[in-house]
Amino acid sequence: MTVTEHAVDEETATLIEAVAIAAERADGVAPLGEQPLRALRSPAADDVRHLLVRDGGDGGDTRIVGYAQLAGRGGEATAELVVDPGHRRRGVGTDLVRAVYQREPGAAVWAHGDLPAARALAVAEGLTRTRELLKMRRRAASAPPLPEAPPPVGVETGTLADAASEGGSRWPGLDARAEFLRVNNAAFSWHPEQGGWTPDRLDERLGVDWVDPAAIFLAVDTAGPRPRLAGFHWTKTVVPDPGPAGKGEAVEGEVYVVAVDPADQGRGLGGSLTALGVAHLEEVNGVESVVLYVEGDNAAAIRTYERLGFTVELRDVTYTRV
Repeated sequence: MTVTEHAVDEETATLIEAVAIAAERADGVAPLGEQPLRALRSPAADDVRHLLVRDGGDGGDTRIVGYAQLAGRGGEATAELVVDPGHRRRGVGTDLVRAVYQREPGAAVWAHGDLPAARALAVAEGLTRTRELLKMRRRAASAPPLPEAPPPVGVETGTLADAASEGGSRWPGLDARAEFLRVNNAAFSWHPEQGGWTPDRLDERLGVDWVDPAAIFLAVDTAGPRPRLAGFHWTKTVVPDPGPAGKGEAVEGEVYVVAVDPADQGRGLGGSLTALGVAHLEEVNGVESVVLYVEGDNAAAIRTYERLGFTVELRDVTYTRV
């Protein structure tokens, strides 16, 4: 089978999504992350390349049986891929991985769920495991009560919707988006996906349909002459497709991003903001469980989340050629 590089139209995007759904049903793990799925239908997804494997079949069928998305260039390049469950063990995954490295020798290839087949492919291709991302979950029905975690003296908590710059009435003089961007980029200066955001990227992400400014929690230091953002917790609520019955009920929440200004580390803001957001997800939005993703080598954050009742559910890893 041949790997070809093509732009993706609506019809092709639908076919790729169908392969991803079939793979998730077979493996219990989604093979493509949120950003790659969004890039399938985003005209603004610059620097994204789509690699396809089609099955000619006996009757001339050209359905997609393998797909890889390659984003970025050089050492910043990443890739995610999926193979149709009915076409595995035929070299499709190997061909896709080789096609990725032909185009970007420094790419990091994600393997969601750290599945045995992905590990075997990595060994066969001489790839090195370079990063681990943990998925942790807290189940409301069985988790311990959230601890009381008030913010430190001089810090007020509220939401993005409360900020005067966003149409609310609190913290006049605080440019909430500019401060949000400053804290995000300072806290994640090392992070390949979350760091280095621009105002346009922040506006784009805040404009996604699931984003609720009243569910983005801020910790604002009001002790100085002007209010200053010390940290934030951006929460996400997943609601299933309501279908013909009407609005669906929230079933899962996510600790989407927690960021603390490096100047405010050690004040307990990470745990306080996380507990505040989780309480909102469980008690206000009624989610059954809350998930989060954390780097596998971030021992301090993992300990904080474990104290809040989160346990490791899944591991995603990256492989590179070194």
